[in-house]
Amino acid sequence: MPLTSAARTLVDCAREWALEDAVVAMDAALLADHTTPDDLRRATVAVRHWPGAGRAARATAHADGRAESPLETRGRLRIVGAGLVLPDLQVEIRAGGRLVGVVDAWFDEAAVAIEFDGRVKYTDPWRGRSPERVLWEEKRREDELRALDIRVVRLADTDVGPGWSRAERRLRGLLAVPGPAVRQFTATARVKGVRRVS
Repeated sequence: MPLTSAARTLVDCAREWALEDAVVAMDAALLADHTTPDDLRRATVAVRHWPGAGRAARATAHADGRAESPLETRGRLRIVGAGLVLPDLQVEIRAGGRLVGVVDAWFDEAAVAIEFDGRVKYTDPWRGRSPERVLWEEKRREDELRALDIRVVRLADTDVGPGWSRAERRLRGLLAVPGPAVRQFTATARVKGVRRVS
């Protein structure tokens, strides 16, 4: 039975789907190594004269394999749609040569970290941890980030949905203020996201 490649299937879907749905699917496929950015670009070029090609091209332009959940993708699209500067994704924050944590999105100039906070992290934790342990580790990590003069914003599903206008105002306010002049940390974006498996 003839089949289309993962990239071609994603591009065909993106020709008809809403942008958010198409980018969520592309991000997930990139994270799982089912396709590559180059494959998506080639598949997009191959259908450039077909109906919906512009939609597919927009989705491909926004796809990023570092998004580790649909919430992260949706949040990134809200940020882009609001005209805010595009944050780096999956950024390692280190202090004193030690990894303090990896933040989902990072605005370097303002030293603002965004954590896209889905419930599954607490209701079905991975690596055999209990929900209580996950909550404790999250709290300790956030305290360490704040101690480095990093401002942390937690965005849940509601914040990137119906509550976006309030979240956007808060984010704009934080981004208008530069981060610390002297940094006690380094921030380095990862090339690839980490796929969560039990």
